[in-house]
Amino acid sequence: WQFARVLQSLDREMVDVLKYTRADLASLIYHPIRPLDVVSEEIGIPADQIAKLDANENLHPVPEEMMAAVTAALQNLGSGCSAQIYPDPTQTHFRADIAKLHGITPDMVVAGSGSDDILDIIMRLIDSPNCIISTPTFGMYKFLGAISKIEIIDVPRKEAFAIDIPGIVQAIRDNKCRLVMLPSPNNPTGTLLPNDDIKILCAEDCIVCIDEAYADFAGCSADELLSQFPNLIVCRTFSKWAGLAGLRCGYALGHPQLIERMLAIKQPYNVNVAAEAMARSALKHREKILVTVRSLAAELQKTIKFVEGYKFLTPYPTHSNFVLCEVVGTDAKGMCDYLRKRGVLVRYFGTQGGQLQSNLRISAGRPQDTEKLINALKEFEAANP
Repeated sequence: WQFARVLQSLDREMVDVLKYTRADLASLIYHPIRPLDVVSEEIGIPADQIAKLDANENLHPVPEEMMAAVTAALQNLGSGCSAQIYPDPTQTHFRADIAKLHGITPDMVVAGSGSDDILDIIMRLIDSPNCIISTPTFGMYKFLGAISKIEIIDVPRKEAFAIDIPGIVQAIRDNKCRLVMLPSPNNPTGTLLPNDDIKILCAEDCIVCIDEAYADFAGCSADELLSQFPNLIVCRTFSKWAGLAGLRCGYALGHPQLIERMLAIKQPYNVNVAAEAMARSALKHREKILVTVRSLAAELQKTIKFVEGYKFLTPYPTHSNFVLCEVVGTDAKGMCDYLRKRGVLVRYFGTQGGQLQSNLRISAGRPQDTEKLINALKEFEAANP
């Protein structure tokens, strides 16, 4: 009885405490993918036997040289940073390495703890009451907008998920919008935003942020437009092509004056020593990693070829390391759950990021992952004649 009274008292205190928090954040929830070890425990399948095709990661092992680089950085005080010493807040060498890759100067580069950190910095920097996006798209834009009290204006995509460029231009003008955030290729549709369309948007009086998390799979980039448009920001990440999703490392490219402001307001030590060491080594051994990128592309084509003849799935064209499929003749969530129980993880979004209740996104994996996926899909078809 006394214990119950204590709990009731704590409940009342919790309600009182929440009066100090922002009411608009009460219902704010972002639904990421579940950790692999947790899923393994839930479905009773060892983690190394699960085909993890739900987060667009590069599942191939990183080169040994990268593992050696992070070990050396953490242990060597002479390196300028180690496990005992704070990382370089100005990211001097890291920014220089990134600049070299893109053929620009270091003052046009800022790094962050994944591209999510970079997007958050941009949201906080740009003095705009609103931000234009185009759904279906990456759910983090709405999430970050809510945190920064920025109204999200959605200009929905057209048929085949193409961007409505005239519609966005009109929305910019009608709402006096100063920030547009668009991914290319788009997640989760895989749709590419041509540079000619980006030029049209950059001609408007606003900041245009192009999120290029998957550009290394598309083979093209808006970075070539940076010299023409000072209001263009291009975001990149090491999570996808380089296989460093767990270390969180990304960056932005833009006009030196914008980058200077981003550096000023970011968390001082937002890229840790291990992440910087691994990312710099990834740049050094980029060609070696791109072998795995090409392998992922080949496996994705195997997946697409199979689903093109599969009665329950219709794939959309893609320029990335994943394919979005329309689920026909059955329930998308039910198919996702069926595959999960058999150790194959794919992504079901529902309404997160857009109206995707009848869709599944399948990431590229290793050859064994593709085989496991196809076998599980065949089993599903056999169970649902």
